[in-house]
Amino acid sequence: MGEPLSHISPESNRTMRAMNPLTHRCSPKKKAWQALVAPALAWASPGYCAPAPSPWSWTELWSDPGMDALLLLLAALFWAVAHVWALLVVWAEARATRSGGTGTATEPPRT
Repeated sequence: MGEPLSHISPESNRTMRAMNPLTHRCSPKKKAWQALVAPALAWASPGYCAPAPSPWSWTELWSDPGMDALLLLLAALFWAVAHVWALLVVWAEARATRSGGTGTATEPPRT
């Protein structure tokens, strides 16, 4: 039961000073500082450390009732442009393929 946790003795120079609980001690100066800081931190609530509220926020901007309509309009506009463009590309490809396959394409000039 009284065995040490490690096979290395506390007096050994193979261990780091901070890792050895028998040699790791707090200086009196540090203890006094901690004794003064702890009550101050306990007294100051996190509200004192919080940033000041800004005059406007993104949350208020995006939660505006008119913003929903604007976002819906932008989404509908994007959808319409994307689909019209896709139909235009398909139509142009079909026209180019059809005109070449049926022989209605222009003939090369004769020399």
